[in-house]
Amino acid sequence: MSKLAYITAAILVIPAPALAQIVFQDTPPAAAPAPAKAPGVPSDLDKIECRMQETIGSRLQAHKVCMTKQQWFQAEQDEKNKVKELQDLTPVRPSG
Repeated sequence: MSKLAYITAAILVIPAPALAQIVFQDTPPAAAPAPAKAPGVPSDLDKIECRMQETIGSRLQAHKVCMTKQQWFQAEQDEKNKVKELQDLTPVRPSG
């Protein structure tokens, strides 16, 4: 058997999900320490931030989504948790 065949077989046997384990440990964005503000004044985390998001299934369409910085952070954490759950569900086969 040639070296190329051995290399190809080794690549196919190594489980890709085991090599692609990603660990996310993010901390929430810190609000700048504000000088004594009057009550009811929104913090930096309460500011609205708008982002363009691509429409799934289209390379040309996008839509605008507006949320507070805290909501964006929470949405990103939820997505990272979903990815981690999917990675944890993927069985890792022993090599050899």
